[in-house]
Amino acid sequence: METLKKIKALVRLNIGPRKLNSGLIPTKLPLVYCRNNTLTIENGLNLNRKNELWGIRLLSGTMVALKYGMKNSFATYNNAKELAETMIFDGKSGSLPSKDALKKHWSSEEKKKFKATVSVLKKNGITAAGYSGCIWCIEKCNPLYDYCFYLELGDYGGGPKNFINTFGRIAVAFN
Repeated sequence: METLKKIKALVRLNIGPRKLNSGLIPTKLPLVYCRNNTLTIENGLNLNRKNELWGIRLLSGTMVALKYGMKNSFATYNNAKELAETMIFDGKSGSLPSKDALKKHWSSEEKKKFKATVSVLKKNGITAAGYSGCIWCIEKCNPLYDYCFYLELGDYGGGPKNFINTFGRIAVAFN
């Protein structure tokens, strides 16, 4: 009887036996996994790699961390830039994303997919911030200020490099 209940629950979630056996739960946006600063992408939540889960890949290809800030500090421009440059994906080193690429792909569709992806994560006991926060960008406003893209607003503004952004999200692009 218990097995029948589990099967019915999986059918409601549209998870077939093959997806269940692989440990992969589908998500609307691809998920980013990190091992030794090397990033990989999977089209869902890999239950076997929960401890490596790092972020979500946006429609622009930019990879955004699940949470605000960094492990032991806030996401200042310099901290974010330094971390982005240590990341590797498909043999390429990372950088901060372009404000123009983020703006070009920002949409209610991306926001909806992001929200649905976070919902899957939360249902599986993973903490993730919603479609909000500020992503430092590679472009500069002037010598003292750098651009920051606001996910919720779909627009960017400037901020000083040493600004302690409590809603800062680490994001990485690979060109």
